[in-house]
Amino acid sequence: MTPPVVGSIGLVFLFLLMAIRMPIGISFLLIGSLGTAALTSGDIALASLARIPYTWASAYVFSCVPLFILMGMIFSKSGIAADLYKAAHHWFGRLPGGLLLASIAGCGGFAAVSGSSTAGAAAMGAICYPEMRKYDYDKGLAAGAIAAGGTLGIMIPPSLGFIVYGILTEQSIGKLFMAGVVPGIMEISFFMLAVIILVMFKPSLAPVSTFRITWQEKFSSLVEVWPVLLIFVMIIGGIYLGIFTPIEAGGIGAAGSLVVSLGMRRLTRKAFTEACLETIHITAMIFLLFMGAMVFNIFMTLSHLPQTISGMFTSIGSPRLLVAFILLLFFPLGCFLDVTSMLVLTLPLFLPSLHHAGVNLIWFGVLAVLCAEIAMLTPPVGMNVFVVKGVVREVPLEKIFLGVVPFLVANFILLLLLFFIPQLSLSLPRLMGG
Repeated sequence: MTPPVVGSIGLVFLFLLMAIRMPIGISFLLIGSLGTAALTSGDIALASLARIPYTWASAYVFSCVPLFILMGMIFSKSGIAADLYKAAHHWFGRLPGGLLLASIAGCGGFAAVSGSSTAGAAAMGAICYPEMRKYDYDKGLAAGAIAAGGTLGIMIPPSLGFIVYGILTEQSIGKLFMAGVVPGIMEISFFMLAVIILVMFKPSLAPVSTFRITWQEKFSSLVEVWPVLLIFVMIIGGIYLGIFTPIEAGGIGAAGSLVVSLGMRRLTRKAFTEACLETIHITAMIFLLFMGAMVFNIFMTLSHLPQTISGMFTSIGSPRLLVAFILLLFFPLGCFLDVTSMLVLTLPLFLPSLHHAGVNLIWFGVLAVLCAEIAMLTPPVGMNVFVVKGVVREVPLEKIFLGVVPFLVANFILLLLLFFIPQLSLSLPRLMGG
């Protein structure tokens, strides 16, 4: 058999292992090692298995992953996530669909400090849903808004999705963070606009709240969250101005979240322990996935499959048409894989084609992350939908999927805008220079 055929067989077996629920990192390690042995020798495969995981896991750039995760976990466990929703509730609660708007704004705020979509959906689901049910909001739409709002965590910096993409493609993580700012703001705005339009046509979905909030109470609600906003501005502003790197920003964010939570007397010893344990769990999962992927990528390189695919795509004359074709492939994959797994699996295959076509990889990164967000809301395995279902057990799964439809429409419109107007995502990174 030729190397590309061996590579194709390896991909088939990889998907089979994923289908039987073997951990994805282990699947990568197993298929990568066996494939390398088949194309070279067992000794070379064992040497790769010993060397590559350590080389990647000890890379300095990876240190920002646990730091940003710890920052988000501390804010979550200290209860500051609830304060973000409370502040948004005070500002948007009186508007039509106000609690839905507050949930989206709260999710956006939590996304700005967590970088994780599933963490955002889980944390905000427990906070937002009971409040919306108290005012008789539609169950499916309430749960759908939380699931959609949670996906903001992989677009609004500091985003784990952008960190993973930047490491895999060797692009500036700082520029990727900047590239997500405008699309992230647009996405929150589009989600809110979708709610307002929907409620205008069917007011029964979101009854108008009768509570009264004074302007003094609105501004007072910001007192509890201003330290969080300050840390976010420091991280993004520091990266944008070149004061510190994304890795240093992770350290500042983690230390800042600890200082703020302790200073506000919001972090107990138990909560801090839980935050650390969850950070270790999530970091270990990501590192295992990366280490497995790097072993698998050696197998893919030896099989010449990425080069073969690149050769097939060279017939596509337009770089934009090539990007559109790749993004179309992302949708079905994203329905079965989480964001990190999807990026780790696909980027090594498509990267040669994107380089050859001269595609701006910062722009493509924003499109890829947005596609991943859409995939996290679509059946059969919309990750965020299942996370929310675990929190709000009374809502049938089909109702939640129906509730995310308006937000999927909003995301598709945003995807088209970013696709045809690259400047929306590239304007801030270009100002950074370099």
